Amino acid sequence: MEKQYLFIDGEIITVNDKDEIAEAVAVKGNKITAIGSTEEILDLKDKNTEVIDLKGKTLVPGFIDSHLHISMYGTNCVSISCKDKDILSIDDLLQKIKKRANQTPKGQWIRAWGYNENSIKDKRFPTKEELNAITTEHPIIISRTCGHISVVNSHALETANIDRYTPDPDGGKIDRNTKGELTGLLLENAHMKMFAIASFSEEELSDAHKIASEHFAEKGITSLHDATGYGLENLRCLQTDSKKGLIKQRVYAMVGALNDAQNVVKHMTHAGVFTGLGDDKFRIGPVKLFLDGSSSGPTIWTREPYTSDQENYGIHYFSQEEVDELFIPAHEKGWQITAHAQGDAAIDMLLNTIEKANRLHTRENTRHRIEHAGIATPDLMDRMKEQNVVPIPNPAFLYEYGDGYVKNYGERAKTMYPMGAYERADIPAAIGSDCPVTDFNPMRGIHAAITRRSSSEQVIGEDKTVSLLQAIRMYTLHGAYASFEENIKGSIEPGKLADLVLLDRSITRTDLDDLPEVLVEWTMIDGELVYQKSKEGIQV
Repeated sequence: MEKQYLFIDGEIITVNDKDEIAEAVAVKGNKITAIGSTEEILDLKDKNTEVIDLKGKTLVPGFIDSHLHISMYGTNCVSISCKDKDILSIDDLLQKIKKRANQTPKGQWIRAWGYNENSIKDKRFPTKEELNAITTEHPIIISRTCGHISVVNSHALETANIDRYTPDPDGGKIDRNTKGELTGLLLENAHMKMFAIASFSEEELSDAHKIASEHFAEKGITSLHDATGYGLENLRCLQTDSKKGLIKQRVYAMVGALNDAQNVVKHMTHAGVFTGLGDDKFRIGPVKLFLDGSSSGPTIWTREPYTSDQENYGIHYFSQEEVDELFIPAHEKGWQITAHAQGDAAIDMLLNTIEKANRLHTRENTRHRIEHAGIATPDLMDRMKEQNVVPIPNPAFLYEYGDGYVKNYGERAKTMYPMGAYERADIPAAIGSDCPVTDFNPMRGIHAAITRRSSSEQVIGEDKTVSLLQAIRMYTLHGAYASFEENIKGSIEPGKLADLVLLDRSITRTDLDDLPEVLVEWTMIDGELVYQKSKEGIQV
């Protein structure tokens, strides 16, 4: 007989149609069986029941991060983090790299991630020569925090067969100085190609997935939409590690790659499968392309020039015809389609394709997506609504990168990740962190969605804020909607999966600015605990 758990005397944020807050909930096996008052739920008690007193703390549906990169985050955990508090200058970073090189067999990669030239004391990237001075026997790659730019040493360039005569790839740039010599700086597709070369073994990826899953569970993430990393081999590894239980979260896997995504999309369009294949633990999601660059780079593709540079409109990867040729057949064959589209010009391009696809091959309930949908102006939002498009914004970006947005995009920054505008337009925006680009803690994303404050306390688009309950809905039920799974998860309702998160306090009684400090007491997936801060109390 399945054991029953009755969670009583809590603040149960149901995220149901009425946004009800209940006192208690019953769970049997891997399903929620009832919600209501403590008195009502206690009436369900039998000899096979354990009663858990929540003591007024908040229970929420498991958080669904609708856009992150689990493989990239996990492998970053075993690489040098430029976000470490003791790395304040380029010299600090070089010392870390030197130490790692001394511990690493010759010929193996030295990797660092999270570099931000705007927050480092030197206000620039390291040079190829500075990296060469550390080691010529290891390839080195330092990835910028956005994941779209890197700097490498000569060994890495040689490994990738890049020299001063190598042409820039489509949608990318190999930086050169005034003499035509390589600086080691790689942007967009040039970086993506190098990143693919500096890939990891299957064993390293499995270790990375286990680490990442544990970290995500600690913050209450029970489902994740993986936004691709290292191509189809990575997809196979994700599925394998999900089946083995190394990845505890439910996975909705986008199909693409950081490098050569167009050929992955072509291949999968004709492979005989399509979006939705899988089960409650691992499911195939949309095919995905990259249409433009990084919002913080800045390299996004805009309709008007950057406020900070009147000659710059950013970088785009494909022509309209190329996107149509890749995505319209995918739509016809049953795929959900999506693309990284940050700038308004990139969003416009993707919407053009979606409109053509829906017109040429009518399908019900397509729910095509836009990853990030950065500069989401009112005219673009109108088109999203008309086509039933699900945008995946990243409000936490406003906290970490918002000051740069104002500098580079001016008034357009107020339209970036416009959570409140989506809410008023009844567009089911689902929040993603884009981890490791920024903090994956849902509390950071929720706080940013409510306040729209940058780290310097600048409010960017005050009229685009949302309430606490609206932000939670975007991190739960809307995420389930984005993967066609709103009938089985995303809210605390009878019949849904028991993916639950207990917070360490009442979130509705928490001061707004204390939200990022809210911790998770325990995380439950499928009725089983996958993280527990304390061994006292619930024993599932």
